[in-house]
Amino acid sequence: MSFYEEVESKWKLEKPIYEALGSEVQVFLKNEILRREVFPEITYRTKDLLSIIKKIERKSIKKNYSYDDLKDKLGLRVICSFSNQLEMIDKIIHENFIVEKAEYKKDDLDFDKLDYTSNHYDLKINSLKILTEKEESFKNLVFELQVRSINQHAWSSSAHTLTYKKESEIPSNLKRKVYRLLSLYEIADDEFSNVNIALQQEENGMAYRYIRKLEGKIYRFAKVDFDRQTSLWKLKVFFKPFDQSEQVDLINQVSAFVDNNEKKLESIYNEYLRDFHRFPSLTQPEIFLVFYMLENYESTLESIYANELDNNELEKIKGIWA
Repeated sequence: MSFYEEVESKWKLEKPIYEALGSEVQVFLKNEILRREVFPEITYRTKDLLSIIKKIERKSIKKNYSYDDLKDKLGLRVICSFSNQLEMIDKIIHENFIVEKAEYKKDDLDFDKLDYTSNHYDLKINSLKILTEKEESFKNLVFELQVRSINQHAWSSSAHTLTYKKESEIPSNLKRKVYRLLSLYEIADDEFSNVNIALQQEENGMAYRYIRKLEGKIYRFAKVDFDRQTSLWKLKVFFKPFDQSEQVDLINQVSAFVDNNEKKLESIYNEYLRDFHRFPSLTQPEIFLVFYMLENYESTLESIYANELDNNELEKIKGIWA
């Protein structure tokens, strides 16, 4: 059997197992990150046969390298909105997987070096956490996980398109241009995080402040994203009867209300999980304000719906909460 036939035969047997592992880990990671009230983009892919053969041939030039040495037959990628969320995801990974190798690009990067900053891991399933009896075939498989912010991912994709891997491969006359480009991505990453924090503290942006405070609860309970324009419009309507200081109190009270009613909310969302198309309000963060007002400001809420919104929607929400 030739080298090519041997690799093809092995991959034909292993690929479905890695596909199943990728699906399992994707779901597990998404649920764990959503529980921390962050909405990630998580994808996975198994390496195609041609890429496997090319990588073995390329690696074999400098050292002995075989099919069994490949660590990225399965690769997963987590992309989060802000760079300051990477630390939280790193904690999830170390708590729930066997970390064979962790590489933090930013820590290894000198100030004058050219590369994107993201976290790379070689992992195994932790049998105590997510391995079930029917998935014994997963136990010893190593797979790759990359965790990046949106801007880190944008830079990585651009660098891949430019087809360079190492700084030494870039002609000297172009290095300055690439340095400038990379600096823009890094500045954007930092500034997006800073602006996000600042907007949450902005006294005049109560609707935005509410969304930032409560959007994580939607990720946690509904496990879907929401329509921001709808939220901004409805929240302005709901906030009208309250002055600014009352609005600040209201946001904090709703957040505490959600925490205090965690079990009830989990029960509601489990019951309506497959019916969000019939009850879309359940997928918007302002629903928690409505639930809170049903308990504390019912007459005010009824007046708002009677004058500016849809009474039928309120009746549906009353039925759900009751």
